[in-house]
Amino acid sequence: MSLRYVCVEVRHNLRCANVFLQFDHSLTETEFLKIVVENDALTFREYSTATRVALGNFFTAEARTISNLTVEECNASFRLTITNEPAQVSTDNPANRMDNKKKIYITPKPNVEEGSQQIVLCKNCKCELSTPLKCQRVREFPSGSIDVNEFFCHHGPKFDEVLVPQLTDFFYGFQFVVLNSELVKQQVKMKDQHVYCRRCLQYLGENILNDNAVRLWMDTLLLKCQENDKDGVLINIVNAKVTPTCQLLHKIIDDTDVVGEPLLQQLHFCKVLLEATFPSRKRKYLLLQVLEKQLQVLRNTKPLAHGSNNNNNVLQVQLEQGKSFKLLYRLLDETEDEGGGEHKMGDTSSAGSVSSDSILLKSWKEDMSIHVLRVSPTLFSTLLEELDENALLLPELYRYTHDHFQLSYIFYEN
Repeated sequence: MSLRYVCVEVRHNLRCANVFLQFDHSLTETEFLKIVVENDALTFREYSTATRVALGNFFTAEARTISNLTVEECNASFRLTITNEPAQVSTDNPANRMDNKKKIYITPKPNVEEGSQQIVLCKNCKCELSTPLKCQRVREFPSGSIDVNEFFCHHGPKFDEVLVPQLTDFFYGFQFVVLNSELVKQQVKMKDQHVYCRRCLQYLGENILNDNAVRLWMDTLLLKCQENDKDGVLINIVNAKVTPTCQLLHKIIDDTDVVGEPLLQQLHFCKVLLEATFPSRKRKYLLLQVLEKQLQVLRNTKPLAHGSNNNNNVLQVQLEQGKSFKLLYRLLDETEDEGGGEHKMGDTSSAGSVSSDSILLKSWKEDMSIHVLRVSPTLFSTLLEELDENALLLPELYRYTHDHFQLSYIFYEN
């Protein structure tokens, strides 16, 4: 048996740190595991190996302050009292107070220049999905998460007609593009308002605005710029500096953020309903409750490799510092809304709870205070996989709630 992951929640304002450990075997199978708390490190001793996790660069741990020790299967956790908060993260620092002010999320702009000629391709099979598009206008498209009045100072009684892109328009939003249907109708297959690649049948998006436009997910597309009658290089529509899941969480936080004192912003939590339509044309929903959005964490990003880089048979571990969203989540599918079954991650309850689950989904849909955002099935699945994996850092005692939500993290860099 050996230690795989260490995750430490650092809460300087409470002078404590919560330590979560994940092992590669059940702890009930080992007869000896000793935890030693030093001022600048944690040491975990087994029969033949030991692991020393350095903490001195981040805080000073007070010895003999272990509390809330929990051991379950492959997980262990405990709490420590800490002192000596580093100056660079002090809440009294004026520069840090400036960082807590509301930041406006800006949708990443695509790699498309106005006046250029582009062809949209299927990312899976490289099939051309559009006729050559002369991009006279590259504009952001309003989504359901913002007030459309922020984009237009006036509009007529038929607002859908204002939003329909022209044949020379390239509209974009969060992880999607909107094009005039005439550009793609000969190169794609459409069924029940859904759009597929005609060659490989990859699910691309859907018809919108009374079938006058298509909304295509960026993670299914490539661009080819055509200039001087020469074939251009295939490129992604957006070169993002952060992962799509972190982009999604940052957008959610900005869309639901409160305006006020930094303390109120830190305490603010939000509920979000993510919706995705899959190639089978079935919808799935992810219910998110964001509890913390700037939680300081220390962790190793790769499993610890015992037997390498040992010093006197002691594995020396340096944790990386970052931030994390801490949130509750629950997966429901479209059959919930129709009184059918559901997919529950780790849920052992009986099928008789279907009715209450259907009511839960309906109440989230109808609650005006809950943010609703539609995402691609790829991003939806990636986020769910990341949540499921990070949830394994927590003992089951903390992982599940009485209403079948799970607790997890989405990690990101400072």
